[in-house]
Amino acid sequence: MKTYQKLTLSSEQVKFLLFCAFAFLVFTPEVFGVAQTTDAGLNTSTNNLVGIINNSLVPIILIAGCLAAIALSFMKSSPTPFIVAILTTISFGFAKVWINTTYAICA
Repeated sequence: MKTYQKLTLSSEQVKFLLFCAFAFLVFTPEVFGVAQTTDAGLNTSTNNLVGIINNSLVPIILIAGCLAAIALSFMKSSPTPFIVAILTTISFGFAKVWINTTYAICA
């Protein structure tokens, strides 16, 4: 197995890589074509997926993270992982409400 521990990138290589990624995003029209097709089934599927991600997937992941943090807290005999998980969940809820409120005011 080949390892890349001695791999070094010069700043020019990094700049070139970032430039290529930027050019791909800017000059490829397919990148912005999500849910803008004449196929009604694809539009419906995309809207359903966005709805799942926005409304139910994130809370499920946050709850699973809190449950995992509880297990880790018991394993480490320390409340720190659970406190971090709770603070992360509260911060996400605050940020989501803040963004939705700002969007509602500006729209």
